[in-house]
Amino acid sequence: MTVALKLVRSENALHEMTSNEHARILGALPAAVIGLSRDGTIVLANESAVRVLGRDSQTLIGTSVADVLVSMDEIRRAAGDSADERAMGHAAEDTGRTFGFDVSRIDASEPGSAEYAVVFRDITGFEQLRQERDRLLRLAAVSDILPSVLHELKNPLAAISTSVELMLEELPEGTTQEDLHAVLTEMRRMKLTLEGLGSVGRSLLSSRNTAVDHALRDAVRVLGAQARSRRIEVTSDISDMPLLPVDISVVRAIAFNLITNAVHACDAGDWIRVGAGFDAGSKQLVLSVEDSGQGMTPEVLERCMELFYTTKSKGTGIGLALCSTAVRSAGGVFDIRSEPGKGTCVEMRVTLPGRAPVKGPRRARRG
Repeated sequence: MTVALKLVRSENALHEMTSNEHARILGALPAAVIGLSRDGTIVLANESAVRVLGRDSQTLIGTSVADVLVSMDEIRRAAGDSADERAMGHAAEDTGRTFGFDVSRIDASEPGSAEYAVVFRDITGFEQLRQERDRLLRLAAVSDILPSVLHELKNPLAAISTSVELMLEELPEGTTQEDLHAVLTEMRRMKLTLEGLGSVGRSLLSSRNTAVDHALRDAVRVLGAQARSRRIEVTSDISDMPLLPVDISVVRAIAFNLITNAVHACDAGDWIRVGAGFDAGSKQLVLSVEDSGQGMTPEVLERCMELFYTTKSKGTGIGLALCSTAVRSAGGVFDIRSEPGKGTCVEMRVTLPGRAPVKGPRRARRG
């Protein structure tokens, strides 16, 4: 009897030692590991799992896996039918985090013990990189066909615009003229949009001198009509400038993006102010767009110039990124100040090459 008792005690001690050793090894693993019972209850969790899931071990044990990671149906599908089969899956949390996980079936020694071993990790960063890679590939595909598409669109658009302008000169004032003015305004807005697409990757500086002030006033007039239709007040203070060595289509594209963003950030009753000028002393071209719209949180403000970052469901996330790249590539400064509920102010400053700007013939100021 004494010998039998000693044997039982030895076996228990060996079992306890083995269990402690398993627990020690499991706790030392850098990977997050949980064990699940047949119904999906967490019966085991190592320190890495506790840390990744942001729960303490006492509350985690006994919790359903569906409450912290993924449904039990997903676990079973990932595990498959074979006891030796392992599979991978991924799960997304409401917090925006994404987890990748491996599932293995294990033999349960007793009721309520672990039947599934789940090894998981936070792959949010990798998932974001994958999404940005896919968007870059899509952008590259679009860039390949963009020049020919723009060419096919610009030519008929120019012809239609010319025809509408001739009709406006010949028709008497009335409802038809008002309708044609509305059509012409929308066509000019389309032209600005196409110029914005066509200027991607082009330098802001140019060997040709252009009338930047006239181009900016045209942009404000065209986009201002869209803003006023939403009951948003648009004002501008664009100084007369000499002819400047700047690519006028890139300047218009920057103005288009900044004013369009301001319109989207504003509600009825808000305002947008556009300012521009050339400082002869510092040889700086300055453009600013300020609005009284919703503003940006510090988190959004920090990332708003990242390529493909957007808070809009149908946004591309390329407008501000391309604007800032164009300005900074020309040695300029692109600054954004914003506060939630108080609006946003975007300002660009570019020092132009040392040669004196050309004083060209001036037209009457409009807008």
